[in-house]
Amino acid sequence: MKEYKIVRSETSWKNNTQNFEDLLNTYARQGWEVKDVDLVGGSASAFIALLEKSK
Repeated sequence: MKEYKIVRSETSWKNNTQNFEDLLNTYARQGWEVKDVDLVGGSASAFIALLEKSK
């Protein structure tokens, strides 16, 4: 059985890609895998990632 999580990171475009990478790596250490990433909101105001792991 799979478990899913959606994580969101607001964009500031200065250092946010590194912050988002750090966030995803934190979840990866807990066993989560990134299944999809998208930019959402007006002018792409946030990164959204769909994570998956086995229960």
